[in-house]
Amino acid sequence: MEGLELDEPKFLSLLEKLIGESKHLQNNPPECVACEDRAARHVLDALRPYSEENGGPIKLEHISYVDGRGNIIATYPGEPGGGIMSFVGCHLDVVTADPSTGWTHDPFKLTIDDDKLYGRGTTDCLGHVALLTEVFRQLGETKPKLKQTVVGVWIANEENSKVLGIGVDEMVKQGKLQHLLPGPLYW
Repeated sequence: MEGLELDEPKFLSLLEKLIGESKHLQNNPPECVACEDRAARHVLDALRPYSEENGGPIKLEHISYVDGRGNIIATYPGEPGGGIMSFVGCHLDVVTADPSTGWTHDPFKLTIDDDKLYGRGTTDCLGHVALLTEVFRQLGETKPKLKQTVVGVWIANEENSKVLGIGVDEMVKQGKLQHLLPGPLYW
């Protein structure tokens, strides 16, 4: 994946949208139940122009087991028999944030202060969501010839283990990630 370089304006634009949704991505049931599709929509909007359905190289799957709580799998094809490399673990939910408990910046809005980024999910994990989305956007745009197939998995319900059957646990149960096992797989 040589030649890929962070497009900072596109990354920050997507991150701003994602953090703008973070109030609805808080996952601490029963008080807060995330609606990961609010974040998934932005990821899908960024990648859809490069999807197979629009003549691009990326296979996009939006997988939901519970309404409003979708997961995404994006696949960029490599050479036949060239192996597979996957990135799993970018999650579309966040832990709760109470703005009245010591936040110096609004947690539900991306704030850039000098060279620091602030907002709920900036490092766990909406920043990673935006970064992986940018990698796949660039793959779709530049269409490099790769030996390995590259797969990205954005998951719902990572911040909660009380309610199951929504995210990676259900995708594993349904066999949706079995093809990733030859690896390598990066979490």
